[in-house]
Amino acid sequence: MCPLGTPADMFAVPSRPPPLCGAIPASSDYVAKPGDKVAARVKGVDGDEQWILAEVVSYSHAANKYEVDDIDEEGKERHTLSRRRIIPLPQWKANPETDPEALFQKDQLVLALYPQTTCFYRALIHTPPQRPQDDYSVLFEDTSYADGYSPPLNVAQRYVVACKEPKKK
Repeated sequence: MCPLGTPADMFAVPSRPPPLCGAIPASSDYVAKPGDKVAARVKGVDGDEQWILAEVVSYSHAANKYEVDDIDEEGKERHTLSRRRIIPLPQWKANPETDPEALFQKDQLVLALYPQTTCFYRALIHTPPQRPQDDYSVLFEDTSYADGYSPPLNVAQRYVVACKEPKKK
């Protein structure tokens, strides 16, 4: 912390953005806290797997599993999931001017929350944010379009995470 009235850049130390700032992932030993929002991979009613927006209820160190609540009002279910089925969401926005390395880059494969839903889908970054308050512009994978991707859609920084799945051929 800088003393009051002292220019912050006087004490500038080259530092890297912290984990969970924009595209910077959590450390491998990170445990999300109750109340944290995460992307959670669950089995749907049809047996298909999907990534949903969920809130952490608890974490069992003994079992190495999370209990999370689906935040969808209609599908409000509790799921018990292993750590590999959880991706903590960013806790801070990345500033493109000071921390460009904390942003996903154009054409990078990500999981992004589809607008007006509580599900994450694979997408390509179309345009990264230009200012800290800006959203990402993404192209969601969508086979109903000739090139396999939707037109660009805006998604808030906190709802864009690294894709753990390989790119479809």
